[in-house]
Amino acid sequence: MTEGQIATPPRLSRLLLITLVAGLVATVLTVLVVLPAEFGRDPTGFGKLTGLDKLAPQHEEVIEIAVGPSAPVQFQEAPYRSDTVEIPLVAKGDKSGVSDLEYKVRMKTGQALVYSWEVDGAADDEFYFDLHGETPAPDVKVVEFKRATATRSHGSLTAPIDGVHGWYWRNDAGGPVTVRLKLSGFYELIPPGESGNKTGIVPVTPGP
Repeated sequence: MTEGQIATPPRLSRLLLITLVAGLVATVLTVLVVLPAEFGRDPTGFGKLTGLDKLAPQHEEVIEIAVGPSAPVQFQEAPYRSDTVEIPLVAKGDKSGVSDLEYKVRMKTGQALVYSWEVDGAADDEFYFDLHGETPAPDVKVVEFKRATATRSHGSLTAPIDGVHGWYWRNDAGGPVTVRLKLSGFYELIPPGESGNKTGIVPVTPGP
């Protein structure tokens, strides 16, 4: 080409080919390099193979939870405890002992425990229980959790109020039964003779 002449432009087909190749290269680089290195996405596994996925910025969202009685995390001053209790109940109408009683523990609002109890010597429809909590006298407020007939129950309880929480049990069977209760959590045992433990039940394996 001499001075003053215009070079012959490439043909349209060649321009299209160059554009297509450039787009293909850009797409491959985006999938293989940019996605794993910049966005942490690695659809082909090339980023993990080459270590490019470690270059991606880490996104961490921190959720602050307000502390309070309804918060999912509760902090306690005393360590948790575990107790096992055995409660004998005579047959309904037997005057030699008690066929029904209440056994509760003292809890503050937000404190929680897990429990498991079973009864030997009665059918499901012969044993009644009432799981509830109540505030101290004179302004008594009762919170009902469950009333039913059964010979076993397992679950957890989170105190909605300050007070005593636990069970009323009644043996309607024709013979004596024994309630075996296991507790673990944050609570205080009620001394024998006080409200919630009038009959003076003492754990067979007390906790700390």
